[in-house]
Amino acid sequence: MDTTAAGTSEYDRFGPWIDEVRLPEDIPRLFRGHPVDLDAGRLVLKVPRNIARRDATADMDLYDHLLVLDDDGLTVLSRRTEHDHQPRRAPGPGAFDVRDVPFEDVVAVRDVMNLLDGTLTLHTRTGSDLTVRYNGSGRSAMRALVDELRARASEGYPRPLAFALIDSGAQHACATPDLGRVDASLLGDFQDVSRRLPGLTLWSGHGRRQVALRGADPVKAIGHAFSPVTLHGAVVAGDSFALEVFGRHEWLVRGKKPMHSASRLVIPLNAPDTIDVAPHPDYLGVMVVTLSAGATRIELVVPEGSGAHRLLSEAAAQVAAPGR
Repeated sequence: MDTTAAGTSEYDRFGPWIDEVRLPEDIPRLFRGHPVDLDAGRLVLKVPRNIARRDATADMDLYDHLLVLDDDGLTVLSRRTEHDHQPRRAPGPGAFDVRDVPFEDVVAVRDVMNLLDGTLTLHTRTGSDLTVRYNGSGRSAMRALVDELRARASEGYPRPLAFALIDSGAQHACATPDLGRVDASLLGDFQDVSRRLPGLTLWSGHGRRQVALRGADPVKAIGHAFSPVTLHGAVVAGDSFALEVFGRHEWLVRGKKPMHSASRLVIPLNAPDTIDVAPHPDYLGVMVVTLSAGATRIELVVPEGSGAHRLLSEAAAQVAAPGR
């Protein structure tokens, strides 16, 4: 294909949205040197650069990532940004990086939206995370990718902790928790996913609350009086395949500004090896739940005495009980 024609076509179709790739000519020209089997791909997405349309030109590489999901895992091709201020390089192995993540290595998937900034993170058993940033206009495409990753990464045989989580979650399952007006959107996020995954059950939910410092340092106390710490709300859900947590982009945030971010954390139940529940070292009434999977540690921060605290603590106790 003529380079000018290819560049003009890519430029004409460029926008902030994430497009599905179905035909060879839809592959961004930067990545065309890499073998991509579109017939074998379950889902192939191209993620544009986070630049305004008016700043794009026909001779630029306009896509940051090509995401290829097949029967074995996810392959991510990523543009090398160190060349942004240099003359354009010819497409080839030196112009982009390639990362392969097999499904059995995926221990968690987190999709975060903070205003219009999206971040998809794959946590792996080796501890080497993979992060893809994207514009919020492409969230629906990322939802489809997260659903596919959830389905394939949770196919392995569950570990003992999985049965404890399912049992404890079933005992604590609730219909409509009171999250408060501000955090009602978290329940909406759960409901949106449960329409696609009818087996997903709401296990617990809690709204945001301000928390106090642990200890009596007067200097820190004065600082926190002017800039209090908020432990943000969350909805915890699950089925026989995965634990899901719907919350904000951070658990604990200082300041009084409202937060309207959204996060979906998916942990396949075949992934965690252990679970630990302990008080937060800095804040009263706050518990830190740590799920370990290989070299990765995933932390959930929840209010002490909340439904999430009780069900996760009981799962931990079941796993630790003699004879398990």
